[in-house]
Amino acid sequence: MTSSTDVLSSRQVWWTATIAGMASYLDAAAIVTTGTALVLFQSTFRLGPAEIGQLSALLTVMIAAGALVGGRMGDRFGRRRVFTWTMWVFALGALSLVLAAGPGMLYAGVVLLGFAAGADLPVSMAMISESAPPGKKGKMVTFSHVLWMAGVLVVMVLGIVVGDLGEVGARILYGHLLVVALIVLVLR
Repeated sequence: MTSSTDVLSSRQVWWTATIAGMASYLDAAAIVTTGTALVLFQSTFRLGPAEIGQLSALLTVMIAAGALVGGRMGDRFGRRRVFTWTMWVFALGALSLVLAAGPGMLYAGVVLLGFAAGADLPVSMAMISESAPPGKKGKMVTFSHVLWMAGVLVVMVLGIVVGDLGEVGARILYGHLLVVALIVLVLR
């Protein structure tokens, strides 16, 4: 029989897995959003294929750079602290992209968004794994992949809804990232 302490502990573990797993949701959503939003920003900011390619590549490079330092930062400064910090940087990057007034702000926003998305991944996976009870680590880490897929799906549906809105649609897509990142910060 399960005691109330075990149930509470299980709830706390799943809460941690959900909040930390939202990093996966946001990371996937950031990648798909950027791919869609750059096309929607194309005419407003006169982005050619070179600029769209540069911004897409920059996002990927910054995710990789963030992932290289995120785990070490988590070990050194504490996973929860670094997770919180990466969510703030992610939100700042998303805000920069929502308010972008020109290509320069797109580049700055992509750098912040990508770095935070990369840095939060090793920290969030470690938080999930460390909070999981014995024999359930794989199950709980797999849950973060479900959230990753949810991020892809939600942005694809949003893209269908706002795709005809051009620049406004791009801002809505990045606004979604901003709102979710702020909700994760409040709930953490």
